[in-house]
Amino acid sequence: MTVDMFRDEMQHAQLFGKPVLATNWLIPRETVPDGWYCYDMRGTGSDPGAHAALVDYTSYDHSGTVLSPKPLKRPATKARRIGKGDYLLHGETMDLETFCEEYGLDVPDNPIKFEMRPASPDEAGLFYALPPGKDEELAAIGHLRIDLGRDGDEFWHTWWPQGPEGLNTPEFKDELGQVVDQLRRGVLKDFSTMLRLCHLNGGEIAGGIAAQNYGFVLETERYRYCLRCNPVRGDYQAYLTCFDLRQQELNQAQKQRPEQDSGLVLGGMG
Repeated sequence: MTVDMFRDEMQHAQLFGKPVLATNWLIPRETVPDGWYCYDMRGTGSDPGAHAALVDYTSYDHSGTVLSPKPLKRPATKARRIGKGDYLLHGETMDLETFCEEYGLDVPDNPIKFEMRPASPDEAGLFYALPPGKDEELAAIGHLRIDLGRDGDEFWHTWWPQGPEGLNTPEFKDELGQVVDQLRRGVLKDFSTMLRLCHLNGGEIAGGIAAQNYGFVLETERYRYCLRCNPVRGDYQAYLTCFDLRQQELNQAQKQRPEQDSGLVLGGMG
């Protein structure tokens, strides 16, 4: 389970003598604004719930997550031991805005502009090549094919047009750039991040050949973006298919409109 650091209350705490917000759940790292720091606390094999070490991420013995306006360990340090008395709870909860007011900090802006959700199983068809005629009917614009590189920390991409060229407008291109920038903060940051977020957030869709594929949907006022993640090294790891929702509605309305008689209308004889 995850928390929204901009909306949800968390525990007011102190770690290594610095004020922090803490939660038992996970904080999506892509939501952490620049200049703030987020870490996982890890337990031990004999006591998984203990706060024994501070790490960047942990996939086992997760005992909590902390958000801090100051760094709590050096970037090169893989784990910092949490000793007795290093972690203290103040016995109250507060949201981020209240925390900032308490310590005279500016409230950071949310770096996430677009909401993303896991795909449902019945949406799987939108993430793969569409049957003939469906590209135009669903107002598909095209898709990005993405490769994260041999080490998983690169970003190579190719654009493939699908539907009518007229849908590939400057407005769309500008928004697509913003969407891709946001995805590169999170699920497309690197291969390890993709693998972790797919396993945490679900969105399993049928159709993967070499591995389980995962789908995520991001919708704006005008467009729908369907991201398919294929977490396999040595293959293309992601495909981002884009649809024009407004044109899709127009196509649907045209399809439902009764056929008009295109023949001559004969008037009565008088």
